[in-house]
Amino acid sequence: METNNSFFSNSLITLTRQLASIVIGITLISVLGRTLGKDGYGEYTLITYVPLMIMTFLNLGLNSSTIYFVSRRKYSLKEIFNTNVLMALLLSLIGIIIGTVVLFLFKESKFDELNLSLLFASFFALPFMLGMIFLQTIFQGQQKFKTFNTALLIQQLGTVISVLIFVLLLDLGLQAAVFSFGIGYFCSVTYCLIILFTVEKLQLNFRSFSKTYLKESVTYGIKAHISNVMTFLNYRLDIFFLGFFLGKGSVGIYSAAVNIGERLSIFSQSISSVLLPRISSSKETVDRNRITALVTRIMTLFMILLGLVVFILSDFIFDVILNSEYESSSLMLQLLIPGIVVLAVEKLLSNDLAGRGKPELNMYVSIFNVVLNVILNLILIPSIGIKGAAIASSITYILSFMIKVIIYSRETKVKPFELLILKKSDVLLLSSTAKKLAKSFM
Repeated sequence: METNNSFFSNSLITLTRQLASIVIGITLISVLGRTLGKDGYGEYTLITYVPLMIMTFLNLGLNSSTIYFVSRRKYSLKEIFNTNVLMALLLSLIGIIIGTVVLFLFKESKFDELNLSLLFASFFALPFMLGMIFLQTIFQGQQKFKTFNTALLIQQLGTVISVLIFVLLLDLGLQAAVFSFGIGYFCSVTYCLIILFTVEKLQLNFRSFSKTYLKESVTYGIKAHISNVMTFLNYRLDIFFLGFFLGKGSVGIYSAAVNIGERLSIFSQSISSVLLPRISSSKETVDRNRITALVTRIMTLFMILLGLVVFILSDFIFDVILNSEYESSSLMLQLLIPGIVVLAVEKLLSNDLAGRGKPELNMYVSIFNVVLNVILNLILIPSIGIKGAAIASSITYILSFMIKVIIYSRETKVKPFELLILKKSDVLLLSSTAKKLAKSFM
């Protein structure tokens, strides 16, 4: 019981900070959506997704393996830190070169309506983007979730404050929005370095670069990396398909729905970020199974209830956050909700499998998801427009969830019923945790 309470306490610390990120994220959506309009917001989305895609393709899974190796304490923090920093610099340089070449090759494509100068400028956020994910996962591996979540929060705060100043107050438009995107990552990296230098007493010394750690890290991380690449494509390819077939206005409408829908998964992310290092460091299979099954049962019920509330209030949400230009975004969100609900639960199972050293299982499912999603998008978007992207996503997420439950059940011998249906003991645990939290605030 003490172990479960500790787990939930860490999760609630994470959740509290990520609730703040929901407010920040919605503020960002509202300001950018209203000031840039659906076309400008769509162009901003397409531009910023390109460096995000480059980062996802080039990180080699070092962020995932950092959590694993820090929690196992096989290498010193000095080795991990300096190796990660050097790799962030090298990989970002490669990313800028690749991005520039691709930009030159595709400048005459259907995406030529994008501001290519801004797209090129966005590539220079890559050192900070890679730096952030390579450094903050050190704290995650240490299970220092206050620091880990503060780094995430600072990234969002840096972006939203910059947007409020340069986009909303000074009315500098799309250029300022893209600049603000990079500022957020810069602020987060600065915070991570300050903590690592002052609290962890680390020093930047590339002579501490460890080839052995890098080799093992890439070997472990490459499976998670392929899975993460496939997951990114599964989540984001519909945006690029919409941009290609229907233009940036449609991207603006759809991405508004996606970005608000993703706020629902913050609850799953807060628990998943605690679950992965906990599973990685646990040597008892029974302990692993019990924790994940308990969390998954609670998350399943919670996400179903939350999804129903958001579905009902969808029109109201968009009326408050955006304006009439995004009226059809409400329907897109409603079509996405079934997939978002099961996706949040699936993330818990994916992190558990990765923590057990079996990220390849997630990789296989992710490859299937991308193939299915591409096929569905190519069929549905040309025939029924924006709705096709939302339907394709929900179908893919639901099938992926069903497959992941079957795989997890076979790996752990935990029956699907035990994994998804709430027990009386779960209610008692939640009640006990709530009482302890209430007392702590009194």
